[in-house]
Amino acid sequence: MALTSILRTTATLLFIIAVAMLAPLLLALAGAEETAGAYLFAVSTCLLFGAGAYVASMGKRYPSGFRGALSVILLWWALIPAFASLPIMAEGLSFADAYFESVSAMTTTGAWLSHDGAVASPAGALWRAELQWLGGLASLAIAAAIFIRPAFIGIDTLLPPFSRGDRNSYIKPLRNAVISFAGIYAIVTLAAFAAIAIAGAPTLDSVIMAMTTVASGGFIPHDDGIVSYGANVEVALFFFTLLGGVNFILIARVMKGEREKLRDIETGAYLMIVIWAAVLFWVTAGAGDIVLLGPQLFNAASLVTTNGYMIGEPPPLLTCLVTAIIGAAAVSTAGGFKVLRWLVIMRRAREELRRLISPGAVFGRRRVANELGVWIHFLVFTMTLAFLLMALSIGGHPFDLAAAAATAALANAGPLISLAADHADGYAVFEEPLRWLLIVGMILGRLEGAVALALVNRAFWRW
Repeated sequence: MALTSILRTTATLLFIIAVAMLAPLLLALAGAEETAGAYLFAVSTCLLFGAGAYVASMGKRYPSGFRGALSVILLWWALIPAFASLPIMAEGLSFADAYFESVSAMTTTGAWLSHDGAVASPAGALWRAELQWLGGLASLAIAAAIFIRPAFIGIDTLLPPFSRGDRNSYIKPLRNAVISFAGIYAIVTLAAFAAIAIAGAPTLDSVIMAMTTVASGGFIPHDDGIVSYGANVEVALFFFTLLGGVNFILIARVMKGEREKLRDIETGAYLMIVIWAAVLFWVTAGAGDIVLLGPQLFNAASLVTTNGYMIGEPPPLLTCLVTAIIGAAAVSTAGGFKVLRWLVIMRRAREELRRLISPGAVFGRRRVANELGVWIHFLVFTMTLAFLLMALSIGGHPFDLAAAAATAALANAGPLISLAADHADGYAVFEEPLRWLLIVGMILGRLEGAVALALVNRAFWRW
C-alpha cells in the first residue's frame, strides 16, 4: 500500500473541504452569524492538517493498488466528515451529532436530526448543500473509476470518458474520474440553478436546491418543504431530479457529441421503472383522476433517485421503501441497489426459469459471465438492512419508523423517515448508539458489497 499516495490524496481532500467552507464563511460574515468564527477555525484546521499530510507525502510516490484506493474511499466517507462537522458543532450540536449530520450530507442521504435545525442558519444550510454536492461528485467518480467493473457488477456499462489506468493503480483513475466529471457536473448544477431561479425560488434557495437535487440529496431549505415554492419550482426540480438518476457517463458523452457510443440499456430501464412506479402510486392514490398522475410521477422520480421528498398524496410506506431500494443508474448520484444490478439478477432469473422449463434444451453460453459481485452485494445489502431494522426495533421504536429509517440510511434516502406515521421530526428520535449504526449504514450504502466484506477480512489488509 503506497502511503505517500494516500497521504497526498488526503491532503487534496482536506484542501477541497477548506475551499468549500469559504462560501458559508462569507455568508455567515455577511449575516453576522455566530458560526462565522467556527467556519474560520474549521478552514484553518483543514489547511493545517492538509499541509501536514502533504509534507508527509513528499518523496517518491508509487502506484497504489486496490487497498490504497479503498483506504482513500474510507477516508472520504469516514474521516473527512469529522473535519466537515466542525462548523456544524457551532450550531449547538455535540461532535457525535455534528458528525452524523456531516456523514448524512456527504453520503447525500439528507438524514437530518432536525430539518428545522438544518435550515435554521443560511450558512449551515449552504454548507450541508455543498457537502451533498461534493458527495455526489465523489459517488460518480468512485463508481465509474472502481466499482462499475465486471468484477463487481457482472457486466460493464458505458465506457467512462477517462482512463482507468492499469490494474495496479486505482487512485489515479479516481483523480481522472473527478477531473472528467467535475465540469459536466458543474454545468448541470448551473442549469438547475437557472431553471429553479427562473421558476421563482429565492436565489440562495435556488443555489441550495440546485446542488442537492443534482446530487440526489433531497434537501429543501424551507421549513414547509417543497410545497412552499409553487408548481413551477416543482416542475424544474422534477426534470433535474430525473436527470440526477441518469448514467452520467451517458450525459458526458452526449455533451461531448459522442453519439456513436450511446447504447445504454440501463437508462431506458431506469426511466421505465419511474413510469411504472408512478402508475402504481397513481393507482394507490385513486386512479381515474388524471390530475393526481403528475404529483405521483414526481414522487416516483424522487424515490427512485433516492431524493425522498414528496408532493401530493403520499403512497403507502412499503411501496415507497421498495421503490427507494431499487435505485437509479449505477454511475449516478442516487443511492439504492442500482438498476444495473437488478438487470443482472433478472437475466439470471430468466435463464434459470428457462432451464427449469426446458432442462434438456441448449441455450448457449451464459449472458452474464461474472455475476458473483452482484450476488455478494445483494447479500450484504439485505443482511445489513435486516440488521438495522432489528436493531432499531429492539431499541424500542415502532416497526414502521424502524423500517423507514433503516431503508433511508442504507439507500441514502433520508427524507423517507417523514412517511412513517407521526414520526416526521427527524433522526433525533433515535438514541446515540443507534445513530452510530445509521452512520455505518449510510457509509455502507455508498460502498460495494464485496468491498464491505473486505473491510472485515484481515488477510485483505496484510502488507
